[in-house]
Amino acid sequence: MADKRTESSAAREDVNRHLRMAVKRFDLSGAEEDTWDFLCECGATECKEWVTLPIKEYEAMRAGGDPILARGHALSRNQNTRRKARSLVEDARALRAQAEHQVRRTARNLRKGQPE
Repeated sequence: MADKRTESSAAREDVNRHLRMAVKRFDLSGAEEDTWDFLCECGATECKEWVTLPIKEYEAMRAGGDPILARGHALSRNQNTRRKARSLVEDARALRAQAEHQVRRTARNLRKGQPE
């Protein structure tokens, strides 16, 4: 059976990601300097906390793989492990896509260089 905390944390992370995409998509003027409320991603089913962050800080945390957590909240060891595993899988997929692109590019360049 799936861990409810993990499911909740992942769902909150998705909500926060969609919020950020909406800010970017609708090009809200001054959005980069404004602060926005994001859901705490601790995953506790009873958690209803919001975290107020500037968009730049949110993006820096996201880029570093850090969860958005309310003061005093933490991820369980299981959640940390799952988060790291998801990150590694995403990185591996991106590297594979880059490698496949380079192989196609090399093959195309080799075909161009062959005499007809």
